[in-house]
Amino acid sequence: MSNQYNSDPNEEASLPFSDYLRILGKGPKTRRNLTMEEAKAAFLQVLDNQVSDLQLGAFLLLMRANGESTDELRGFMSACRKHFGLEDLRGNVDLDWSAYAGKWRYPPYYLLAIKLLVGKGYRILLHGDSGQFADRVYAEEAMALLGFEVAENLADASEKLSQGQEVYLPLANFAAPLQRILHLKQELGVRTVFNTVVKLLNPLNAPCAIQGIFHKGVEHLHHAGANFNATRRNLVFKGEGGEAEIRPDALNKLFISEDDILSESAFPAVIERQKRPNQWNLHALRALWNGGLQDAYGEACVITTTAAALVLMESLSLDEAKEKATVLWQSREAL
Repeated sequence: MSNQYNSDPNEEASLPFSDYLRILGKGPKTRRNLTMEEAKAAFLQVLDNQVSDLQLGAFLLLMRANGESTDELRGFMSACRKHFGLEDLRGNVDLDWSAYAGKWRYPPYYLLAIKLLVGKGYRILLHGDSGQFADRVYAEEAMALLGFEVAENLADASEKLSQGQEVYLPLANFAAPLQRILHLKQELGVRTVFNTVVKLLNPLNAPCAIQGIFHKGVEHLHHAGANFNATRRNLVFKGEGGEAEIRPDALNKLFISEDDILSESAFPAVIERQKRPNQWNLHALRALWNGGLQDAYGEACVITTTAAALVLMESLSLDEAKEKATVLWQSREAL
């Protein structure tokens, strides 16, 4: 069986899975990345349970060692969109917001930013995962406390969004096989390209999407993924703890994709550098929202994270977005 590139770029490469491992795992002079068609075909085999655990582990580690390419990312996304039926979905949604990293240094203040925006009529789909690491707090753990509805599936998420609710869609409820792959990180010891894939799925095909990253330098992958999804405007930045949450006491860089252009802008600190708390719990979020807790960092974090989302969705200047976000915060209703 030949391992050469397909002569027809529109033809999916259908090979035994061991051949994909051979392409990735040959010697330094002969190994190469997968083409988009090969990546799609390979990952469809994974999603269709045609691959052993040993093969899957080898595949993930080879991908990590070689460094993933934009063609591979697009191929994996294409496989996911086909397998999970995401290609033609259109939900009642303005903004897709992914939350997969978990928080440990600060509470997930971005959840309050989402509440602010939803309270003013923006339809936001929050999707994510939980349980990858025992020492992190995930969005799912705060849903009941903050009044979010947990969607059972994509159709349920779309219906809840149309009713103006704050909606969280667990990865397990629309793409369960990907959850298993994410949770292999503890066994493998390294993250894989699929930590990026899940963030970029945009399952209801929102016109705008936002992702946080922990490591710098993967902005180009998010740009490629947003273009592949035909997401009109996409925002990615190095968020606190890897989530889409602005650090209000540090310089942030916003990377916005629009059509085929990736632009970079600075979001300067709005408060002086703060000392992070020695301990915290999720109830602090509710107390901050209701005015029972004074938390300068938390309040600034909510306002600046809200502002970043407004820059994305409404193409506002940073000053305009911060002013509008401040008004939204000041006019919020208690839980």
